Amino acid sequence: MLKELSRFGALALFAAGVSVAVACGHSPSQPDANGVTSTTPKTAPVVFKVATWNIRSGMGIRGFTTTSWSSDTLNCTDPSKPMNAWGIGLPQAELSRVRSDPSIVAFAVQEAWNCGNPTNVNGVLGFKDMSREMNGTALAARYGFATPPTYTKISSQDWMVGGPVCLDGSCSATMPIFAVHWSAENNEYGPVAQRTLDALRSQPTPHVVMGDFNVWRTDMWNPNVPCTEADLAGRVEGIQTVEAAGYADAWKTTQSSEGWTGMATRNGCGIPNGNLFKRIDYVYTKNLRALSTTRIARAAPGGDSPSDHVALIAELTIPAAATAR
Repeated sequence: MLKELSRFGALALFAAGVSVAVACGHSPSQPDANGVTSTTPKTAPVVFKVATWNIRSGMGIRGFTTTSWSSDTLNCTDPSKPMNAWGIGLPQAELSRVRSDPSIVAFAVQEAWNCGNPTNVNGVLGFKDMSREMNGTALAARYGFATPPTYTKISSQDWMVGGPVCLDGSCSATMPIFAVHWSAENNEYGPVAQRTLDALRSQPTPHVVMGDFNVWRTDMWNPNVPCTEADLAGRVEGIQTVEAAGYADAWKTTQSSEGWTGMATRNGCGIPNGNLFKRIDYVYTKNLRALSTTRIARAAPGGDSPSDHVALIAELTIPAAATAR
């Protein structure tokens, strides 16, 4: 299938609304119906990856029997005092894995404060561009943004951050990619979902929105184990609102079993004790096809964890049948 896509996918890349960056020094042509400006097409990647991670300020979660560091401190620089996960290098080891995979073109972070702030994160990643942090949410672009990222408020304290991410070093094509972190009073996530969709409506398709959505429901991808909690209507409404708008959940479309992304090393939770127990981080795509998904930064149950979330990576491609919207 990938061999077939290699011939036809590059054409679909542009027909599907993936913009060709004008910053590469070519003469622009007229915008298409989506307002996407094209230049003479170059060879562009058909397959690319994105990743998202709630980094918990770099504090990590200390294992049940660990005493050598603390996940309850913001200290990551003074070795004379207890230091957190960042101070002993746990999150950096996982970020280095992202850095070493050149196909990961965008990396979303949430709770990117203190030791895990965007400057520190990108100091490890080494990506060309990193957006500003808006209440802990930011997006890093390996090959840069074609135009400056945008910042859209989607709730009283939550933001959607992102823009046209370059898919290769010459920025011959871009993909609209956005990072979010949802929160909602009384678990009423339907309105937050709708405001997110409203903000995305102006974007060409295909596009990606990913992050810590803080919503889950019991199903084969999120089986009920200790601490999962029963379904709540407001959380389920958030998921249903996004899916009803035509967004595909990358994990669901590539996996047939649990995809828990939180919460690491909580005593009395998960099976076995200290295992993850809910799926709250997502990569949602519009008019893209997920080829694979994986998780990194996953500790052994009850062990030292670089965050209370794992990082989620999705490998994506543009279907040959995609058309401009």
